[in-house]
Amino acid sequence: MNKIDPEIFNRLRQLLTDITSNDIEEVVPDADLEEDLGLDLDTDTGRLVDYINKEFDINLNEKNVYKELTENAHASVAELAKLVYDEYELG
Repeated sequence: MNKIDPEIFNRLRQLLTDITSNDIEEVVPDADLEEDLGLDLDTDTGRLVDYINKEFDINLNEKNVYKELTENAHASVAELAKLVYDEYELG
């Protein structure tokens, strides 16, 4: 992902701060959701997707999000933001 939509990133950043209790300065595009922010994608993806769907009024699929984020070794905030952006743009 070359560029992150600033509005989506800022909303997602605040949401991740609320969920993880990390400082907002720690929630940067390259931050790893598990290693840097303390999420466990095996158990937290459902809750995370629920919050995202409510915040953005979209319908991300938990299994698809989990698959996309765990395909690579590094599940970053930027990757999550891209998934949110793609679904948000589809309306």
